Amino acid sequence: MTFIPKDLPAEGGQRFDLPGGLLFLSGLTALLLGLNKGADWGWASLPVLGLLFGSFLLLVSFIQVERRSSSPMLDLNLFRIPLFSAATFSAVLNYICVYTITFLLPFYLIQGRGMDPAQAGLLLTAQPIIMAIAAPISGSLSDKIGSRWPGMIGMGLLSSGLFMLARLDATTPLLFVVLGLAVAGLGTGTFISPNTSALMGSAPPQRQGIASGVQAAARNAGMVLGIGLAGAIFTTHLAQNTPDALYHGIDMAFVAAGGIAVLGIVMSAIKEK
Repeated sequence: MTFIPKDLPAEGGQRFDLPGGLLFLSGLTALLLGLNKGADWGWASLPVLGLLFGSFLLLVSFIQVERRSSSPMLDLNLFRIPLFSAATFSAVLNYICVYTITFLLPFYLIQGRGMDPAQAGLLLTAQPIIMAIAAPISGSLSDKIGSRWPGMIGMGLLSSGLFMLARLDATTPLLFVVLGLAVAGLGTGTFISPNTSALMGSAPPQRQGIASGVQAAARNAGMVLGIGLAGAIFTTHLAQNTPDALYHGIDMAFVAAGGIAVLGIVMSAIKEK
């Protein structure tokens, strides 16, 4: 049974949370700038460490402001619902993995394999096509058996696809790349519909609008973190200027994303049915 706090306020007209919005924007900006400049300035340099620590302080301050605000940008009361919290964090992890693929594969196909943008774009459609096919089937299945198992299976498939893509080099058959994208797309499609249903279904009826906003924020946070982390790993290896630096950087970023997907399996496993 899903626990829903009885003291959640009803939705209504709310003022824009300017202090919360500024803190959240500043925290993410500092985090992304630190990740982006780590390879250039040095990960142990004072500016990079200052940006990363500053982003931590800003985001902690954001949480404190949201707890006290009468019209918070992020309603933290919803995270007292265990299923809502698990579904939200699982969504963030999923989108980190998805946008890691979106960010890295064009570098591999265009710079690493000499494909033109049209050819690369055609090959990259393998992931969204499989995802579009799998999502409605998984959503229908989750209505019968719950969100836990589809979520776990979906994140498991996504991690498998990412670890497949972590083996790319200059001679990898393009069919193998398509297969890795297809497996990742199958995992994403299997995961998203049940997880979205769990997230929205766990929120009380009077907070559905806020829950939808949290879902969108989870997607955007995953996108930002996925691109930031993948870019940091990729550029760090690229700066070594070795013949295989491009491939090694891409592979290591996919290994990291695969590990995040494994964490997503754990998060999906603790979700209520």
